[in-house]
Amino acid sequence: MADITLFIGNKNYSSWSMRPYLVLCKAELPFQEQLIQLDVPGFKDKLLALSDAGTVPVLQVGDEIIPDSLAISDWAALCVPNLWPKDPKDRKLAREMCLRMQSDFLELRAHAPMNLRRRTRTKMPESCLQDAQKMSDMWEECLGRHDGPFLFDNWSIVDAFATPYATRFVSYDIARPAKADTYISELMADEDYLSWEADAMIEVWELPDTDMVYGGRG
Repeated sequence: MADITLFIGNKNYSSWSMRPYLVLCKAELPFQEQLIQLDVPGFKDKLLALSDAGTVPVLQVGDEIIPDSLAISDWAALCVPNLWPKDPKDRKLAREMCLRMQSDFLELRAHAPMNLRRRTRTKMPESCLQDAQKMSDMWEECLGRHDGPFLFDNWSIVDAFATPYATRFVSYDIARPAKADTYISELMADEDYLSWEADAMIEVWELPDTDMVYGGRG
């Protein structure tokens, strides 16, 4: 197989980058990662040199360039079976959930940006809490169908897409029902997530606008 490089943003903040990282780890595909520091002079030019989208993540496989978290995950699923749920109906639903987690929940994403170093109990806007409730309801519906720890029993790509949201519930101390809370704990105890988190905790870079949301730690 050609050399594989995953271009990512700052690990503390880049939720989009975390998802394909987790997928590639679970696929056990050998890859290198290259971090492009966000919101510094020249960072956009580096991103545009990789793809017209000008965003991370980007996967380079030999001469092939694959932007977008879901497209990268689909590529990995073609290489390694069982990254999506086996049942066709479950697979369809899992993909729809991934698309929803990419494009929906705008209030949650705006008011509770991923920030792995953040721990705050500041009161969140009602619109954000409503989005968080929709998210946990979606998870609980899936989790209630089986006894497994993940959304479709065994780990699948949709759990990678849920993980950055799970960190938001913890960072901003957002209430969640019992099954969702157990699920969040499962995601955040995953060894591949913990490896990512450990790197995030020692990053020296900061994004002041993101860190200012609800005053940081407190």
